[in-house]
Amino acid sequence: MTVAVWAGLTIQAAALIWVHTLVRGEWGRRPGALMLAAAVVFHGVTEVMQAMWPGRNFFRTYVDQQLIDNWILLVSVAIACYAVTYGSVVMHSRRRKPAAHAHDEAGLARLRLPWLLLLVLPLLVATGQGKGALQPLAPVAAESDIPERGGVLVDLAGEFLVPVVGVIGAVILVRWGMRWLVPVLAVQGVLLALAGTRAMIVFAAVLTLIGAALHGLRPSRRQVALVVVVVAAFTALISSTRAVAGREVFDAGAGSGQRVEALLDGATSIHTAESREAITNDVIYRFDGNTFGALVFDSLRGAGQPIGLETIGNNLAMLVPSFLSPEKLQNRSLEQRSEEAYIDSAHGLSQYVDWLPTILGSVVAYYGPVGLLLIALLLGLAFGAVEVFALRSMSTVRVVFAMGLGQCALQYGSGPQTVITTLRMVVVLVLLMAAVAWLRRHQAARTTAPGRLGGTVGGRQRPRHRAAPGRRMQGRPLVRVGEPARPRWTG
Repeated sequence: MTVAVWAGLTIQAAALIWVHTLVRGEWGRRPGALMLAAAVVFHGVTEVMQAMWPGRNFFRTYVDQQLIDNWILLVSVAIACYAVTYGSVVMHSRRRKPAAHAHDEAGLARLRLPWLLLLVLPLLVATGQGKGALQPLAPVAAESDIPERGGVLVDLAGEFLVPVVGVIGAVILVRWGMRWLVPVLAVQGVLLALAGTRAMIVFAAVLTLIGAALHGLRPSRRQVALVVVVVAAFTALISSTRAVAGREVFDAGAGSGQRVEALLDGATSIHTAESREAITNDVIYRFDGNTFGALVFDSLRGAGQPIGLETIGNNLAMLVPSFLSPEKLQNRSLEQRSEEAYIDSAHGLSQYVDWLPTILGSVVAYYGPVGLLLIALLLGLAFGAVEVFALRSMSTVRVVFAMGLGQCALQYGSGPQTVITTLRMVVVLVLLMAAVAWLRRHQAARTTAPGRLGGTVGGRQRPRHRAAPGRRMQGRPLVRVGEPARPRWTG
């Protein structure tokens, strides 16, 4: 590694230590800290992997080391800017008195598993049949007219499958304890492996751990080691399957039988040299968030021009659901639909490559290096402020909101457009949880109303009396509702 890379890694390590001290090691409860960790993985840890396994990352054929050196210094300073402002918000929040909340502090404990399972089952079935959550494609490939990649189920599964699976896993851990952690993640891996996307397995596992951490549940060191093994095994299975059977077995329209057969072939071939090579290459190149940013930064230093916030407007326009605007895809060009494609076109990058744009790698295209540093400062402030709001109580709504922020942090590598789309999902889930909480409070208010069984008498809670059929209650004969009382015979 060059001196510039070492300098960048040192800056990133200092940012990690600073935030780790401020959050007191509670990374699972802090979505803003997870965003920082994701940035360090894509811009720092990846350079360590490139040095350990040189020549395996095809992304690096597009750049030379000097471009990487220039970019990693800039992005490391941007990461430090984010850490400073985010850490400042965390420090300020510790000085404030916590808000008092009189009720609704049960977090995820009151969510009903049958309803959650009923919600996620159609999404899992559709995904297994190739009509739900699908693997991502390069911009040009995504533009192809593939009927199976459209439809309501595809949109719903793509946005809601992973977070709902994560919520279900967290509910199980909150109710029955951390001893179920490894079995829960194993079941998640089996179900989500049918989608053929490694990120879905990782995200669902991390969201489950976030939900548990928000309730004060932390895995032991042994459990952490087992979790790493389980998640790594399923991600390696997908890489092996792609190497043996090809990526097309997970394309839109591929049935569940074809997917299961391919996964079995991948499992039986995971020990072969071909599979091991594919697994290693996937790990190395799928975390390279520096190539895209280095190419954009080099273009800006030459004849390239900043694109401003035009792509943000396009991203917001794409948030309109397809059922409300069926023509939104047909009436917009590829560059208007995809921020990555827009930046590719503006800076001469190939649209046939499935780049890892990352948030900071895309943001540098907006207003150049100075704009990158300013936006990183603002991003740290915004993430810190929203996180403080989400963590001020343990209501169901705020816990789900915090988990949604965690998924936004996990989507760092996909760029701002994916994060904005994820925020739409977060808003929908929060509104759904708010409606559930309102109905629960309304039902409780009706149950405890004066004059009703279990209501209040003289300001005190009236006890509920229940008796088994055929038994007497408090010395009196049991009378059914709606029947006149029978006279007592005295002689």
